[in-house]
Amino acid sequence: MSLSVNGIVIDSRTLAEEIDHHRDVADPEIAAQRALVTRELLRQRARELKLLGETALGDISDEALVDALFARDVQVRRPTMDECRAYFAEHAAQFRQGDRVQASHILFALSGAVPLAATLARAQEALDAVLVEPALFEGLARRLSDCPSGREGGSLGMLMRGHSVAPEFELVLFSGDRLGIVPRLVNTRYGFHIVRIERRVKGHMPAFEAVAERIAAELYHQARQRALRHYVALLAGAADISGTAGPSFLQ
Repeated sequence: MSLSVNGIVIDSRTLAEEIDHHRDVADPEIAAQRALVTRELLRQRARELKLLGETALGDISDEALVDALFARDVQVRRPTMDECRAYFAEHAAQFRQGDRVQASHILFALSGAVPLAATLARAQEALDAVLVEPALFEGLARRLSDCPSGREGGSLGMLMRGHSVAPEFELVLFSGDRLGIVPRLVNTRYGFHIVRIERRVKGHMPAFEAVAERIAAELYHQARQRALRHYVALLAGAADISGTAGPSFLQ
């Protein structure tokens, strides 16, 4: 069945192109459906409200579209200074500066020539093996890793916060105080990683005032994302959507 929103069909080519943007998640097709249906619901609402004048919807970014709709339909509250201070206290480690981590990884890269499920299965099998016998890590890295670091047993050396090209990877490295093999695969746009953390060097804490603006922006972003999910769910509840995995796929 074709994917459609209120009678507007989203063709298979558009879906296939969108799937390519979600190769780093467990189910790229569901993620692509979610993105396309969300975009179409927002565009239809913008047409209904005549918000954009003569501007073609294909010429406006998703962010600008949400801005226009929120200005009309949704108010997102800015965080208070007390809320920012509470967040700073609860997430202190996130704001330390100069943190360094010595780590290694085994990368199972995503490839259009190999089914995602097959790559995921290989990665999970290797992770299960090193969780049982950590001494296997370097050998598996040399044999299996798709990263040049595999030649060095997966070693990435000493990494500083803010220097990683993959935010998801960095989040795992600098969250908490764990050492050893991370007990789950780390998904990034590059593929699936088995990560081992060998050493941590803590930096220093900045004053709250130095990061207050950054915290306020992050809390506002989180509130805006929650508001967007709720808004899209309301639009979806009043829409005729077919060809998806079910009504809960937008949640």
